[in-house]
Amino acid sequence: MSRQRLVILNPTCLEVIDAHCQRLDASGVEWLGDPAFASLGVPRVEDVLAGANALILPASIRNLPSAEMMQRHAGLQVLSIAASGWDWLDVEAATANGIVVTFAPAPAGVEAVADMTFALMLAAARQVPYYHNAVCEGRSVRGMGVALWRKTLGIVGLGRIGKAVARRAVGFAMRVLAVEPSPDAEFVRRHGIAVVDLPTALRESDFLSLHVRLDETTRHMIGRRELASMKRSAFLINTARRDLVDEDALAEAIVHGHLGGAGLDDPPSQPNSPLLGLPHVVFAPHHGNRAIEGVHAVFDLALDNALAALAGRRPEFVVNPQVYAGPIRCPLRGPQP
Repeated sequence: MSRQRLVILNPTCLEVIDAHCQRLDASGVEWLGDPAFASLGVPRVEDVLAGANALILPASIRNLPSAEMMQRHAGLQVLSIAASGWDWLDVEAATANGIVVTFAPAPAGVEAVADMTFALMLAAARQVPYYHNAVCEGRSVRGMGVALWRKTLGIVGLGRIGKAVARRAVGFAMRVLAVEPSPDAEFVRRHGIAVVDLPTALRESDFLSLHVRLDETTRHMIGRRELASMKRSAFLINTARRDLVDEDALAEAIVHGHLGGAGLDDPPSQPNSPLLGLPHVVFAPHHGNRAIEGVHAVFDLALDNALAALAGRRPEFVVNPQVYAGPIRCPLRGPQP
């Protein structure tokens, strides 16, 4: 009987795959993790998917596998995402095809994103990259930043990452507001967090940090109206998804002095964005979870999820639990934990 095949397509996981080879070899599955998969091109997709039972995603081709591929490659049983988000994947198609989709909210990865949130907050507020570049260019300039200490931090989305950001805010003696429809009452009480609606958070925050998933209800949730209601001195921080914010509206607000600045963990969608080069706007290349500790932990959890599903166990972190109610390609076998 042939072994089940696991294919690793996530470019970040491929960067550290050497450290995981021993575990992969002992897993009982056939695995493929060619470093060339990190820049997978369309002509190779069919060859890579042929015979695959599990994929560790996302791939360099962001919407891989498509709904049509899921249907045609009938051996696919589990799509294991080595990340905490899945907005780019057609989860509805996966469910319809009986494919389990999992995600990997490893604590070390969560904490890495929370670190990045504060890195962007500090970098933008104190204009660190701008003055670093000035020093490197031999320019003698000194501006004036703002401090985080005792400021009001609004957190939109008090999930795993939002909570980690709130815990860090304690060290800065910040007043924390949270926009969260189903807050953890004990966490909120213990950390003295005020749960408010979005208009209140927009109006009162000195720093507003976004930690919600991207879907049709949250796309451009921060637009012209929302930005206009913020303090002129406020900073917008986004380590979640770029499309949560209307980029044109943000550029307009900052360029015209209606917002203090921004820290954004994604490059601008337009290469000539007016936000580029501003001292109080900081960009990063979606770098939030790329701390080595987090990368290894997320890879391990994604592998745990894939192997559990292939073995007929229900993984801990399932995106589409409804898949178990219908015909499924990797049915549950034996007692479940």
